[in-house]
Amino acid sequence: MKSLAPVIAVAVASALSFVAPCARAQDDRVAYADRLFSHGVELMKNDDCQAAVPEFLDSQRLDPSAATLANLATCYARLGRRASAWKTYREAAARAASEGNPTLRGQALSAMSRLSPTLTKLRIVPPTDTQSISLRLNGEPLDAYDGVPIPLDSGESVIEAFAPGREPWRRTVNASEVGATLVIEVPELRPSEQQPKHVDLRPHAVIVAGVGVAMLVVGSVLGLSAKRSDDQSSSFCRAGRCTSEGVALREDAASKATAATYVAGLGLVATGTGVALWFATKPPEQPFTNEGVLTERFDSGDVGMSWSGRF
Repeated sequence: MKSLAPVIAVAVASALSFVAPCARAQDDRVAYADRLFSHGVELMKNDDCQAAVPEFLDSQRLDPSAATLANLATCYARLGRRASAWKTYREAAARAASEGNPTLRGQALSAMSRLSPTLTKLRIVPPTDTQSISLRLNGEPLDAYDGVPIPLDSGESVIEAFAPGREPWRRTVNASEVGATLVIEVPELRPSEQQPKHVDLRPHAVIVAGVGVAMLVVGSVLGLSAKRSDDQSSSFCRAGRCTSEGVALREDAASKATAATYVAGLGLVATGTGVALWFATKPPEQPFTNEGVLTERFDSGDVGMSWSGRF
């Protein structure tokens, strides 16, 4: 029996040749993330947070870290995007806890507490009698929304509500009052009044009626031909007795008369169906639009000091 050592050696070498490039790719990925992070920090020092944000975002995508999130949050705060800053500080605090970095976690929580009084928040009150309602804020689903106010960046935000068998609802609010909480009550969603798709049956009616008229014409021709054959048979029949030619003519007349009866009957049915389809077609109705109803009120709170800082 041959030794398996050469085979095993080849397998191990193949595995190592595959692992080594993967490890190098991971190292390159981390190194590139570090360079992006360092460049973002330099941009922050030069008060260019607008350019630093994409650097931190790319760095976080390649190699997530609490420090990157903290600096990204600081840039958001400097750019006036206080809600995005608050949410990103919250992510940074959670990640710092998982990384075992209590100092950074404490700094992130402190930044959140200082930002909180300056936030404009939104509380959505869904209707109580609408089941399975789905909410979205600026296109993002609000899964299992519990009514806790949501921080908003300054500017416009779009609230949407959906439910099976109901008309969708949409509203735009403007987060311009610092420290306020906007309370938006979503109205009861109206039942969906989808109109059935309009189908114009008139072209089909013309075709069916045309076929029916054609069949009536064919039936009439067959009926006339049957009468002619029956009239011709009289020349070959005397006292109830017919020659072979007379019998053939009478059999031909009978078969043509039977065919004429069936064809004419079908033609009448087809013509009647075409006429019925023509008059059954109704013009399309105009669609119904739902404007929706909004109740909006403001709960003013104390406006705290703005906060911006750098780790």
